[in-house]
Amino acid sequence: MSVQLQYSYFPVREAELKARIEYVTLTPNESFKIGSATITPYMMNHPVIDFGYRIEANGKSVFFTGDHEPPPNIYDPEDAEFLEYQSFVDAKTAEILQAMTDVDVLIADSSYTHEEYPAKKGWGHGTFDSSIQYAKQAGAKMLFCTHHEPTRSDDALDSVFEQVLRKHPRQVGDPHYRLAKEGESYEF
Repeated sequence: MSVQLQYSYFPVREAELKARIEYVTLTPNESFKIGSATITPYMMNHPVIDFGYRIEANGKSVFFTGDHEPPPNIYDPEDAEFLEYQSFVDAKTAEILQAMTDVDVLIADSSYTHEEYPAKKGWGHGTFDSSIQYAKQAGAKMLFCTHHEPTRSDDALDSVFEQVLRKHPRQVGDPHYRLAKEGESYEF
């Protein structure tokens, strides 16, 4: 991180921050504390190493996926390797769902629509549909869809989200679904 804060990469050098910075190496599934919060990093699915985080404090919990694409099976169903690899996909999915279980808030990568996803498969980002599925399976109370497709305008994003909500009408017991928006706050 200190390399990224060199002037050739960033306009403010680490020395100019006037802060005491302590770097901690994260280990998947090993919790650490900051104040009263317990943070547990989990390996997610992205082309580069990427963590999602479960944060628990004062009886509340949040899970943030960061960049994440639900693990796909890289083999076609007719391939001999399909079943073996599917067991890896299923185990990874179960681990991620376990980390999200019963969170008050799930903040999930929802970059694409279901229709856009085939052209973006392997890029490391999820869909509205996959985020809703995670939220339901994990028993989350609230889902914030985030990491929006950057070429989509705010109006287009609102329109896409309305279509997603029509496709996935909220049933009794389902999480509440919201778009994450800059400047918005949520208290729970």
